Amino acid sequence: MKISVITPVFNAASTIEKTILSVINQPINSDLEYIIVDGGSTDGTQEVVNRYSDQISLFISEKDRGVYDAMNKGVDRATGDIVGIINADDWYNEGALKIVEDAFSQESSIDILYSPIENYLQGQHFNTFVPGALENLYIKFVLNHPSCFVKKDVYTAIGKFNLKYAIAADYDFILRAYVSGFKFSYTETPLASYSLDGMSGLGASLSIKLKQLNESRAISTANILKAKKTSTLSQQRKFYTLSFAKLLMTFPLKQLGLITPTRTNKIKQFYRKNFGKLAADKYGSW
Repeated sequence: MKISVITPVFNAASTIEKTILSVINQPINSDLEYIIVDGGSTDGTQEVVNRYSDQISLFISEKDRGVYDAMNKGVDRATGDIVGIINADDWYNEGALKIVEDAFSQESSIDILYSPIENYLQGQHFNTFVPGALENLYIKFVLNHPSCFVKKDVYTAIGKFNLKYAIAADYDFILRAYVSGFKFSYTETPLASYSLDGMSGLGASLSIKLKQLNESRAISTANILKAKKTSTLSQQRKFYTLSFAKLLMTFPLKQLGLITPTRTNKIKQFYRKNFGKLAADKYGSW
């Protein structure tokens, strides 16, 4: 077995080393291919990458059309049986690739392995994201892409990331894989850690958050209509109506500091402890 890991990066000199070390220090028996695709960084990222050139299989540095274009370049060049993608401000947890290796070795029918993911905010552990039920992929992205490992055959069968979507192309890809009938397998051990400070994280601008919602709604609608799941449309419309309303109502309060991630997290944990799951947990719980 050969595992290919792809890291897309652009101007991430302060975080890329941690990502690299989290890949190359993984103890596995399989062959490891590590591909880094840089969008032409100018902040010293390339110098950091070059320190580890003897442990990096391929380093590409050229202008691209964004993070998903970089991912597609990596997928095109990946020669592994299994492909993982970890962004330059995220990292794999200790022993993650061994879990991946064992899972795919023990059950050859698995096409996509996924897990919870540890969330970090400003360098500190914030919470753990637990994926939602897969059937709810028709409504929103219930996984987190850095914790997914995908057989290369899946990309060959359904194509790569659609550059039409600047923020939600990973949702589009995973939903296409689900709709196409590929087998998903879940491990309870978080394989990756994710920085909430990224492009679409907690600190993202209102325009970015609106774009993410709009892209997700478009992906959801297209797949619901294609599958003729008309009974799901009303649930989907309600979900996005509430999501847009919530965003527009709470964003100004967050900007004023009246609503903070820490306070929100504590309220959610208190509710779950005393009253059970939140309604939104079926789409993934933070």
